Amino acid sequence: MALVPLNDQEKTSYFSEGSNQGQAPQYKAIQIEGAGKSKSPFTEGEKKAAGRAVRMENAVRTINSLEDSGFNPVNFKDTMIVENAPFIPDLLENFLKSNKYQLYQRAMNDFTTSQLRDETGAVINESEEVFIQRSYVPVPGDTPDTIKAKREARRLALEAMKANAGKAYNKIKKDMLAEENIDSSSDNALDILIERSKTDKALRATLQERGLVD
Repeated sequence: MALVPLNDQEKTSYFSEGSNQGQAPQYKAIQIEGAGKSKSPFTEGEKKAAGRAVRMENAVRTINSLEDSGFNPVNFKDTMIVENAPFIPDLLENFLKSNKYQLYQRAMNDFTTSQLRDETGAVINESEEVFIQRSYVPVPGDTPDTIKAKREARRLALEAMKANAGKAYNKIKKDMLAEENIDSSSDNALDILIERSKTDKALRATLQERGLVD
């Protein structure tokens, strides 16, 4: 919108229409072409894929960083003693898991959930979840070559999601971080955004709409 001066005819019309109280207005508001809210150039599918790609990318970065640090995702203590020992109550399991295993689980859950949402929609059945887990998540008994192959499968799945999103991927990632004044070059930029959303309902709703959190 912009304000432009009224011409003489418009000022005369103001009084002839019965609005003869006080001084005639000097300006009128007009709509400037192209100044309104522009329509998104991306489809709904591209925007959803972009949100999932950003989430998956953040998860892959965390997973790879942990594996590269020497962490074994199928180590005996976390996966066998804590996860599967019948004498450890479920309530205590999380307290006994190592910090790196908890971080690994959280990142892997973000990755697999995003992939499942893309392949199955809102409803995820048990067989689909098992398939995704076997395709991407290291489990006890996996050989080093199998773990390496699953890492490559995660990379390919992320690249496929980015391809589905097209240019919407960079746009949504940049816009979300800019809105919260977060440096997009930071390795944990999305983590910062998600952490803020825990106490900001509006931000969380936006992240959910864009597929960045559940």
